[in-house]
Amino acid sequence: MIDPWLEGTEVDYFGWFNTQWHRTVPMDYNEIPYFDTVLITQKYPDHFHVETLKKLNPKHIIGPKSLKKKLKNMFPSAKIEGLDTKNNTTLVNDYKVTFLGTKRKIDPIYDAFILDDGKQSVFVSTHGFYLQDKDLELLKKASPCKLLITPFNYYKLPFFLGGVVSPGLEGVKHLCESIRPKKIIATHDEDKHAKGIVSRLARIKRPSSTQNLLKHSWLANRYLEVNHYNRIQIS
Repeated sequence: MIDPWLEGTEVDYFGWFNTQWHRTVPMDYNEIPYFDTVLITQKYPDHFHVETLKKLNPKHIIGPKSLKKKLKNMFPSAKIEGLDTKNNTTLVNDYKVTFLGTKRKIDPIYDAFILDDGKQSVFVSTHGFYLQDKDLELLKKASPCKLLITPFNYYKLPFFLGGVVSPGLEGVKHLCESIRPKKIIATHDEDKHAKGIVSRLARIKRPSSTQNLLKHSWLANRYLEVNHYNRIQIS
């Protein structure tokens, strides 16, 4: 399970600074299928959602090393694995999880992960990701990419709040050309309720339609529109 947020709000620092909550009702806890592990891709509360994690009470959590101490305090009996650029891999059963750290040195810092079963892989970049030479070396060792999960929205804040938070279609194209995934699914593009300074200052550009997305030759045969909670199988 990746970045579960199934109830309540996301609050960054203070309510007046940024508060967001779902427009689309999340999946009910009772409908969640069995999972071995929770993967947290970012340290921010819409990814690292404390209330949801407490309800789920996972026995194994993987995430950025910066979260390890907090997670250990929350779940003292769970197996907590914090990854960084030096200690960047772990195993979940037969699946290899590889951490890719962003080149940014100050917040906001957005990382990515590769999930690999030895035959095919999934690239997860919940805020987009620009690959560096060291990342390309890791990709060469990974199995062919079956699925890329990344946002399509362009989201930008003033430079003093972090600048570009999500690079939009330009970022999707960069990953697509570098990784060559068989399929691509958009994530983190929900039009949420929002209040606070951040929502007033944010500049957001969303793809106008699925039809326009399919006009991009590099995307047309790869894009999968998923707007429901039903299970899908990617062939």
